[in-house]
Amino acid sequence: MKTYYDVHCHIFNKDVIIRKLVNVVQSLLSIRDLLDKDFSGEVLRHKIDEITHVLTEVTQESSEDVFKAQDKVYQGQVVTTPLMFDLTYADDNDDDENRNKRYRRRIKSIFWLLRAVVLPVVEAIARRKYDNDELAEAIDKVQKEVKKFQKNFKVKSDEEVEIFDNANYQQQIADLEYLSKKYETIKPFFGVDPRREYKGLVNTVEKLKEKILADDAPFYGVKLYAPAGFSPTDPVLMGTDDQEGVYGLCEKNKIPITVHNSNAGFACFSTVLNVRGHVLLNNNIVEPTKPLRFDYRFFSRHVSDAIEERAKKLNHPQLWELVLEKYPNLVINFAHFGGSGQIMEYVNYNIKFKKVDADIFEDAILPLSSEDKAVVKAAYTEKRGNVYLRENMTIRERAKVWNALYRAGFIDNWAKAIFDLVKNPAYPNAYTDLSCFSEGMLIESPEDQKLTFSIKEELKTFKYNFFDKLNDYERSKILYGSDYYLTQFFGPTLQQYFDDFQAAFDDDFDIIAINNPKRFLNIP
Repeated sequence: MKTYYDVHCHIFNKDVIIRKLVNVVQSLLSIRDLLDKDFSGEVLRHKIDEITHVLTEVTQESSEDVFKAQDKVYQGQVVTTPLMFDLTYADDNDDDENRNKRYRRRIKSIFWLLRAVVLPVVEAIARRKYDNDELAEAIDKVQKEVKKFQKNFKVKSDEEVEIFDNANYQQQIADLEYLSKKYETIKPFFGVDPRREYKGLVNTVEKLKEKILADDAPFYGVKLYAPAGFSPTDPVLMGTDDQEGVYGLCEKNKIPITVHNSNAGFACFSTVLNVRGHVLLNNNIVEPTKPLRFDYRFFSRHVSDAIEERAKKLNHPQLWELVLEKYPNLVINFAHFGGSGQIMEYVNYNIKFKKVDADIFEDAILPLSSEDKAVVKAAYTEKRGNVYLRENMTIRERAKVWNALYRAGFIDNWAKAIFDLVKNPAYPNAYTDLSCFSEGMLIESPEDQKLTFSIKEELKTFKYNFFDKLNDYERSKILYGSDYYLTQFFGPTLQQYFDDFQAAFDDDFDIIAINNPKRFLNIP
């Protein structure tokens, strides 16, 4: 029997997922936007039911319960690397005294937004458009699950401290240590936030030696989530003349690191942030001399823009290239491959710039090579001060234009930027994973005619248009990951996800789910 590897998953319990409640809000707001489009009441009910299903499944009392739900699908055949999620400083990294108060106030506003605004609006529009009692019943179920969240929110831990502070971080460590010792298929990654060291809470390198390198150490690798509020080149990570850094320790001991690397997901709540290290501002890498100020507030209807802004400034692949330049042999996984939307834009060479101001266009392509410039100019026609993209290009023609526009800076595609890093022979231990792949469609199950969300066709497109065209070295850099259970906020169930990957990749699934992960994890 084959043993597969899921290099990216999460099995923490309800005390952590409550911070991901923002994803529930995003999902419901996306449903609100979809109500303006033409789709059936059955599709809408399915989307709402999926939110209820996820909330029910993930609000487990213990992390072991979450693992058992995962293993119902994997049935002991998949080794998993559950990743910690250190959110202690996601609210405000310098305001120790008021951090929890501010956070609790904001979470209360999310509960209010959900129960008093978003759900009633969705229900009212759904009733007006579909006149369907089953929809109202589905929304009522979501209301009940959100109410459970509110109840959990008021609960304190055994130490009588808020579940959102450092106790939550320590609980994750305790849970994963317990599970790592009990189950051979669990190889957890230890969460690192360099701000802990600045707070005087820990010597990060010494802590990693204890948790990963000591005899019978329970952890297998390191997890970093820079959008939570720090730079990839923070001195605690990069090291200084006087102190070894996290990357130096990991490179020397071949400790694998997984870093979140997409322009979506989660991000710090702060609007003003003190950052040590490099950031990306106006497409330039700089070391800020004053606090970094974000344009979009996290707790607003622009939450998606806020997450994308923080990701770009704190976590862009260009910043990670600085890390690899100093530590070229670092074993590192750039998780999510930039995000499934970015992947499919890259794979299909989708060009969003159908119309561009002629002057901006000319300035942007000025630095291009004469060959690139000719390709781009041939793809656009000028009319009344604008240039317009020519229609009906073949995919080969689009690819040439897309890559030229990428080099001109018109396209900022994370998947392309990540792939340029991992395929570079100068960085032999750099990888990327396909976790949280959520581009897909609703299909009707042949068994019971119920709707289910499938990513199989999009994965087949990725496989045929991209993966199959890679050389062996490039194929060796791609890993299977699920992002369970967080992926279920955006896409298929874990069962559907696993089945679709196996169906789309067929025999090549062994490459991304056995061969490559074993090399990444340094398993003989």
